[in-house]
This record gives sequence, C-alpha cells and structure tokens, in this order.
Amino acid sequence: MTNPLLSLWQVANNEKPHSEVLNISFYRNALQQGQAHLKQQFEAQADIITLVQQRAAFIDEVLQDLWQHHIPASAPISLVAVGGYGRGELHPYSDIDLLILLDDAVSEQPPNELSTFLTLLWDVGLEIGHSVRTIQECRQQAEEDITIATNLLETRLLSGDKALYAALQQLTINHKTWDTSRFYQEKKQEQLQRHLKYNDSINNLEPNIKESPGGLRDLQVISWVAQQHFDVKDIKGLKQKGFLANSEFQRLDKARRFLWRVRFSLHLVANRKQEKLMIDHQREVAIQLGYQETDSRLAVEHFMKDYYRCARSVSQMNELLLQLFEENIIQANEIAQIEPINRRFQIHNGYLETINSGIFAFYPYAMLEVFLILQQQPEIKGIRADTIRQLHAHRHLIDKRFRADIKNRSLFMEIIRQPKGVTHEFRRMNRLGILGAYLPSFGQIVGQMQHDLFHAYTVDEHTLFLVRNLRRFSCPEYQAEFPLCSEVYEQLPKPELLFIAGLFHDIAKGRGGDHSKLGVVDAAAFCMQHSLSDFDTDIVTFLVRQHLTMSATAQKFDIHDPEVIKKFGEKVQTVDRLNYIYLLTVADIRATNNNLWNGWRDSLLKQLYHTTKQWLVAHDEVAKSTAEKSQRQQASALESLIEQSFSEQQIIDLWQHYESDYFLRHTVDEICWQTKCRLQNLITPTLINIRKHDQENMLEIFICTQDRPRIFAATTACLEQLQLDVLDAKISITSDTYTLNTYIVNGFNQQPSEISQALEKQLNNLNEIKTQSSALTPRKMKLFETTPTIQFQTNEEQNHTVMELRTHDRPGLVSSVAQVFLQQDIQLSNAKLATLGDQVEDVFFISTLTSGPLNRNEQDNLQQKLMSALSN
Repeated sequence: MTNPLLSLWQVANNEKPHSEVLNISFYRNALQQGQAHLKQQFEAQADIITLVQQRAAFIDEVLQDLWQHHIPASAPISLVAVGGYGRGELHPYSDIDLLILLDDAVSEQPPNELSTFLTLLWDVGLEIGHSVRTIQECRQQAEEDITIATNLLETRLLSGDKALYAALQQLTINHKTWDTSRFYQEKKQEQLQRHLKYNDSINNLEPNIKESPGGLRDLQVISWVAQQHFDVKDIKGLKQKGFLANSEFQRLDKARRFLWRVRFSLHLVANRKQEKLMIDHQREVAIQLGYQETDSRLAVEHFMKDYYRCARSVSQMNELLLQLFEENIIQANEIAQIEPINRRFQIHNGYLETINSGIFAFYPYAMLEVFLILQQQPEIKGIRADTIRQLHAHRHLIDKRFRADIKNRSLFMEIIRQPKGVTHEFRRMNRLGILGAYLPSFGQIVGQMQHDLFHAYTVDEHTLFLVRNLRRFSCPEYQAEFPLCSEVYEQLPKPELLFIAGLFHDIAKGRGGDHSKLGVVDAAAFCMQHSLSDFDTDIVTFLVRQHLTMSATAQKFDIHDPEVIKKFGEKVQTVDRLNYIYLLTVADIRATNNNLWNGWRDSLLKQLYHTTKQWLVAHDEVAKSTAEKSQRQQASALESLIEQSFSEQQIIDLWQHYESDYFLRHTVDEICWQTKCRLQNLITPTLINIRKHDQENMLEIFICTQDRPRIFAATTACLEQLQLDVLDAKISITSDTYTLNTYIVNGFNQQPSEISQALEKQLNNLNEIKTQSSALTPRKMKLFETTPTIQFQTNEEQNHTVMELRTHDRPGLVSSVAQVFLQQDIQLSNAKLATLGDQVEDVFFISTLTSGPLNRNEQDNLQQKLMSALSN
C-alpha cells in the first residue's frame, strides 16, 4: 500500500532548494504538513495501524535524509530505532527513541558531526530520546537494566553501518542477556509496581492510556515475554504457535486498535505528547472519536464506558497469558501437584481448575461453584488459566433458564452469606463477566462512569467498594476504624440483606430517571426470584429506595430540630431498619470519593443515628417539641455551669437576651463553652474564641460582637481567604443586639491565634471585604460549571424559609451569597454547607428582618439576584 506521507515527503524533497546550508524551515514545514495530513486521515476514519506505521516510515525518511547530510557513509556508526519506534509504531507526539551505535574504534572520540546531527534533530522539531553506546556497552548495560534489555528486543536499522547493526542483532538473538525465567519474573514484578502507581485499578477517573492497568503497556508486556521465550515478534506469533486461540487474538487486536485510536486522538486534542486521559480532554476525544449524546448519557460517558470495558478485557487477557507463561516458563520442568476437591474441581499447583474441559457444559452451576470454593478455601491462589478460558467459553450458558434454576439461586445466596471472601469473589466474578451475566442489570453498569468530580469510580467499582466497606464492619481487624458501625453490624439479624441492598442501590444509574426508584424494581425482582420473605424484601427495597435519605437529612436539615428527627424516624420505622440504613450510608459515602468522608460527616451521621434511635425506642422520654427540647438543653447547661462555679444569676442575666432557638440549635457542650467565654470576657467588644472540634482537623469558631450589617459576609470571606472550608454556620441575634456566630471549619493550616487575628482585623473593617476571585477556580472545576438551581421551602411553624442552593464550586461562593443576603435584607440563622466534588449543596435557613418566612415575591427576587451574582 502506498504511504501518502512518503509521497508528500518525496514531492517536498524534490522541490527543496539546493543549498550548501541546511534549510531547517524546510524540515519543520515538512513535519507540520505530515502531522496535518495524519490528522486529516484520522478524522476520515483511516485504519489506525496504517496511520501509526505511516508516521514511523515518514520519520524514517526525515532522519535518514538528515543523517546522510551530516554523517559520512564510511563512518562506523549506525542509527537504530528502538522501543515503540523500533516496532515501527509512532503516534503524533510519541517519543522518537534512537540508539546511536558506535564501533569500539570511535567510542572514545565520536565524530563532531554526530553532536551536530543530534542538535539539528531538536532544531527541526523532532522530540527524540537517544543513547550512544558500543556493542559492548549495550551488552553490559542490558545485563544490568531490564528496560535497556527490553528496548534491544525491538530495533530497526535506519541508516549507517550495516555490519555493526548485524552484530547488535547477534547479541539479542544468539546471546540473550537475560534468561527467560528471570526476564519473565522481572517483567511481572515491574508490572505489579506500575499498577500500584495507578491504584491497581482500571477504573481511575483520569487513566493513563499507556501505563494504567489495562493500558497499552499491559499488551506490550505480553509481547515482550513472548519475544523473549517463543522468539515471536508480536501476539500474532503467539496465535501462529497455537498458544493463543483465534478468539483471544481477535480480542487483543480489537483492544489494541481501540487504545491506539484513543491515544492518537488524545495527542491531537492535547497538541502534545499526553498519555493521561484528563477530564478536560475526555469530552473532546469522545467527540473526535464520533460518540453521540443520548437522552440518558453524555457522549463522554459512552466513550469512557467503552474505554473501561476495553481496559478490563486487556487486564483479563494479561492476567491469563502471564499465568500461562508462568506454567510454560517457571513450572515447565516441575511435577504438577494435584489435590482433588470434588467430582468437578481440583487444585493444580495451588490454582483451582476443572477436572476436564467439559465440566461447565455438563454442570453449568459449577460456574458459580468456582467462587464458593475460593471463599471456603482462601489458601487457593486463584483460578487456573485454562479454567478461566473455559469460563469465557461457557459464560453464554448463564441465561434466563440458568438464573431460574433453584440450584444456581441457592449457590449465589450462599456466596453472599459466606463469612469471608464476599468482596474478593464478587470482584473476581465482575472481572470475569460472571456477575454481570448472572445479574444483567449489574452488567449494564459495568464501566459506567459519571462525568463529574464527585464520583471517583465507575458505578460497578463503587458498588463493590461499598460491599467491601460493609464487610469491614464485620471484621475484628477493622473494628477500631469504625467502632459504632462494627457494634451496629453485630445487631443485624440478616447481614446478607445489607449486601443485596448494596449491590442494587445504584444499579439503575445511566438509565435516566430516579435511579433509586428504578432500582427498587430490580431489587424486588431479585428478592422474589431468590425466595426472600416479604418482610426481608421490604427491608431491601426500603434501603434501595431510601439509600440517600439519611445522608441528605444529616447534611441538609437541622438535626437538632425534633420535627426533623420525627420525620426521619417515621420513614425508618424500626431500629433494625435504622441500623441497616446507617451502615449502608456510611459505606456508600466512603465508596464514592476518597475525599468525601470526613470527621464532620461522621459526627452528623452518628448524631442523627443516636437521636433517631432514641426517638424510636422511647418516644415518651424524648422531647417531642422544640420548646420542650430548648428548655431541657437550657436546664442541662445551667446545671453544668453551676457545677463549674459560675454564678446562676450571671448566667440567667446573660441568657435572658437569648432566643429559645439558640438552645435548640446548640449542644449542651457548645452552650456551656460559649457562655463561659462571654462571662469571662464581659467587657470585650468583639469576642473571638477558637477550639478544636471533636473531629480531627476541624475547628469550632465562636464570634460574639455587636450586631451590624455585613458580619456574616465579612466573616465567611475572611475564612475563605484563609482557605478554611466552612461546613456549618449558626447565627443567633440576642435582644440586646449581639450576634452569636458559630462556625465549624476544616482544612486549617494556621494557628488559631492567626485565624483570630485575621477575623478581628476583618470585623473591625467591614467596609472592605476581600473576596476570592472566580479566576482562581481550579481547571477541572471550570469544566463542570452548571447553571445554579435554587429551591425554597417555607416552615411557617419555625418562622423561616429553607433555601437550598446547588451549583458548581468556586472560590468565594459563600461570601458572594452572604453579600446578596445583605443587599436583600435577609437574615441568616443557620447554614449547612456541603461540597461534593465539583458541586456544592448548601442549605440556608433564612428569614426577613421581621423574623418571618419569605413570601413568594421575596423568594423570586432573591433567586434572581443570586442567579445574577453567581453567573458573574
């Protein structure tokens, strides 16, 4: 096939003006034209293998032309392509790896022209990686460094001394520097270390196309070991030797073509060498590759789902082939150790295998039995490669009839009920496609990503992380990590119901609509098929339907309010259900994003759990009204303060100016602390006190000062300038015109004294409030900017309006909202602020200056002003 790039080069070369001085701009222009032609061909859907080979051949011509201009033909030097370039494969901005091979006679003093040649390559715009070595140095360094040894497996002579290059080939063919066994073991260890750098996961939010698990490097490892041991050039050679089935070769070839198209596109989109598929490039790559948006999914979500599934396929084949290599290389001369298990399975050198290749055809249920055996005998290393192949070959037997078989249903439930190995085997079942085959709705979420900064994992991986978290609650070695969860787990009558709910809680994501409601249908069908009682089914469907409720209640509502507890308690109904939903909520949040779980969320959920449990167990002993709770809080705080030798009369004189709402929304400990601060500093005009919160890396800030406009706006702006995240804010105004502000913040690096000084300085100068510029918004967050949504709910009983704001996160957000409140004469009594990746869900409890809820006109006006402020 004619290479159009070479034709382009030949035409340009023929028209090149003759000159003694090399025309650098000619080469630069030729390279730019070649790149533009490649892009055009790629967008026209040209074959990707042809494109990467054409670019390599084009670079060959350029290098050979420059070499002939500078290096005498008689010089005992060779120009050799190595690595990916040695394989004849170059993407738009791939490294051009070169070996300058010297004869021993010139190694001490290489010709000056060589240095000029290498400098010129950079001048014309070629990004090269080069080494200069003799044959002896190649041998010596290859023996010491497996990376060099690997590079020498893939070489091509570009120009120069042919005899010298032939000597290099003899070194790599007849005198291998690494024996096959050692080479295999080093490559396997190298791969393990590389995978660890990328969280040992194929589902990273921003995967590296080359280096991540399931990436191109995993394909190359297979080729390198095959070259070293079988003397074949690539995976096609493995097929020709009968080591690789045709279907397996097709699978690997399809994966390579897909990953190459992704990498080629990524280089074009980034306009430079780029291997990390960053979020800000994923959308553009998806569009360039021709993905379309649908009603339920973005184009980028379709694309990334294909990427993750491809990576999973590569990872599976890599694991299978490396195990086969181990049997053929490491264990070739060993006598197999066989240990029978039952009529279907045996252990072969530590790995589980079928007795014969027909087991799954005769006993389809054995495809589930495999995983049960691995749970019950954890000393087994894994599944032998031939048995993995058999699973792939017979997976189609897991159909509607298979799922209806009582034996298969019983086996699946037995796997869920095992005391150990549930997470490990669910993950293995997912990798091998068995879990998605048995639960087709689970199969639909495999590789399904959510294009935001909140969800760090694909839906299937998040689900299995959640199952892992649930399992840890039952493990003694993790008891110290979450003692309350471990204690609650022990009280569960049927833990398997929790795992079923965990499997189904997000199973309807990506379909459009409310995934909680849609997931209930699937969960109920599963329960019915697996003969769960109506009572157990009710618990599972309740958990799937309400799996977001406890988190939302804790983060968006005032959980000090008895009415909030009553409403949540009425939804939960029983202590058993409360135990289930508490554990599911903790596990879910921790499985969503590494940065999402913190001490503040932990404390909110614990408080909601304990208060709701108290309400469910002993209604009569729990304060049912806000007034009653406020009085109880006040009485408890008064008793504690008197015990600490404070004057009862002084306390009452101070508290007579407080609204009863203050005692409702603050804990007894907070009331005591803040009262002591005031009694000990009665003449201080602006009182600022800071203490460490119960949770690690959090501070509680108390400010008492004369009430004036702009205090909340100034305070939040100052805290944002100090890079403190405000998690909770409570504002109370006394009848003698003092404002009592309580803030919970995290992320502090400053000393409390420095924070106090900064706040005092700001509060003394309310006319100059410095806010953070939205120009400081991080790159990733700018990608997910969305139109803010604002909702209002009026609580006539509490005389306030609850405003919920959902928008993209950005610097200075809270202080911007506070400025609008000030302009619109809005009073703030409470704020609950939650950052979820790139999005915020902030709840503000607001009222008019006359302490009443906002009417419809006031709500509309406030919404309009906020939308205007947040769009600037």
